[in-house]
Amino acid sequence: MKTILLVDDELAIVDTIAEVLVWEGYRVVTAANGKEGLALVASERPDLVLVDFMMPVMDGVQMLRALRADPTYVALPVVLITAAPRALPPDVRASTPVLAKPFDVQSLLRIIQSQIDP
Repeated sequence: MKTILLVDDELAIVDTIAEVLVWEGYRVVTAANGKEGLALVASERPDLVLVDFMMPVMDGVQMLRALRADPTYVALPVVLITAAPRALPPDVRASTPVLAKPFDVQSLLRIIQSQIDP
């Protein structure tokens, strides 16, 4: 069973996405910000990270950059979720899959499958 780390500070979004992913057969671990997410990456060893862009403490881009700076996680698939894709730095938009809010379940599953179930 593949593990997905879902990092978002909006509980309703976390609950909804987690329910869909569990229904699809994934194991889901959640965190409320990038700092918590980084700790869980080390302990849970997820197959993919879904991370919101705008969060308190550490946002999604900061978390992504921390993961890419660590040789252990440089190849870990990360998908950024955001309602403001144009606010992402150009290098992030060019190198990281982005799922724009609002999104439908099929778009979510398609992007996950393209990253961990090719």
